[in-house]
Amino acid sequence: MTLRRKLLVFSAPVALLLVIAVLKLVSVGVAGRSAVSNFADRDAEAMAGDVAVLRVLNVVEPARAYYADGARAVLENRLEDADRQFSEALARTDLSQSCPVRVNLVLVRETLGDRAAGVFDSETAAARYLAAKAVVEQAPDGCFAGNDDPDPQRQAVRADALARLDRKIEAVRAIPPPPPPPPPAAAPVAPPPTSGGGAPDRSENRLDPGTGDPLERLQEILRDAAA
Repeated sequence: MTLRRKLLVFSAPVALLLVIAVLKLVSVGVAGRSAVSNFADRDAEAMAGDVAVLRVLNVVEPARAYYADGARAVLENRLEDADRQFSEALARTDLSQSCPVRVNLVLVRETLGDRAAGVFDSETAAARYLAAKAVVEQAPDGCFAGNDDPDPQRQAVRADALARLDRKIEAVRAIPPPPPPPPPAAAPVAPPPTSGGGAPDRSENRLDPGTGDPLERLQEILRDAAA
């Protein structure tokens, strides 16, 4: 199996699951009924208002505003922003309560890695997968392996996260680097200059053009030169 096919096998089916799983999972931790409702309706514009309210009022639990903003970024397909917002939320969440945001952050980073792998940017893909793996490895027990998610699809995606990331990391590391660019083309060599009338035939001034007496020919040449 070629490396390209391996990446497609590892990434394509999971990518579809991740889109579905991200959209489901982010709704679990979004603060406020309005934000949850707007997320369910895929109303990113309304969620922007919810996020603004949460940032002002949620002084005790600021992580929720970042979580909601990350969910809104997912709806708008701004996964780089979603990564930043979920990372901020994770930094403000106790380990014991961090599973929902960890799952979302892992799936967002894995999807970003899949996109990089899809264009054979192996360096970026590996960095994304490794960042996602670190979040999995630091998660509390039961967050990924051994999770009891009631949704079978999400449960499978979460349970296989570490092994799946390891497979993808191995695959992208096996991609050979792109070949170096070809050297610049050499400048064409100009032909030697030529006179308009061509080189004159000097055979008559040769000492022995092939006919006649050599001495007489020499005398003829000397007379021509003195003329």
